Amino acid sequence: MEQYKEKLKKQNIVLLLCILALALCSALAFASEIGLVVITPSFPEKHWMSLWRGFVGGASTGILCLMVFCLVRNYLAMMDEKKLKKLYVKMHDERTIQLFHNARSAAMSVFLIGGLLAVIVTGYFDPKVSITILVCVMVCSSLCLWFKAYYDKKY
Repeated sequence: MEQYKEKLKKQNIVLLLCILALALCSALAFASEIGLVVITPSFPEKHWMSLWRGFVGGASTGILCLMVFCLVRNYLAMMDEKKLKKLYVKMHDERTIQLFHNARSAAMSVFLIGGLLAVIVTGYFDPKVSITILVCVMVCSSLCLWFKAYYDKKY
């Protein structure tokens, strides 16, 4: 359990750093919305600038809340041995891990096929969007192949 406690401590440090970065992003987005403009998006229209600031502010705040939840969960588990053991079992359950692996694999397949379909469809409307999606699909495909080769050698 001591090794797991050390792992949680490291995870908490990473979470704290991410929370600080996201709090800064959220604060900058919301400050820009009320008139304290620090960073300006390159959108020509004021409406789209406001939309983007709202999106960035909301998304960063939502992710920030999830990270705070994980940080508190880890902290509470580190203070109580029963909670620590329960969290360890939850995070290392073989069935749950296998379900996550299967779900990620299926999601990646759907993403790649859907991305290729999106490349074809968007090609008729905006070539920039089509090429951007194609690059995303190619990067994901390359990462899948690279990780497959890596884990094939590792195991």
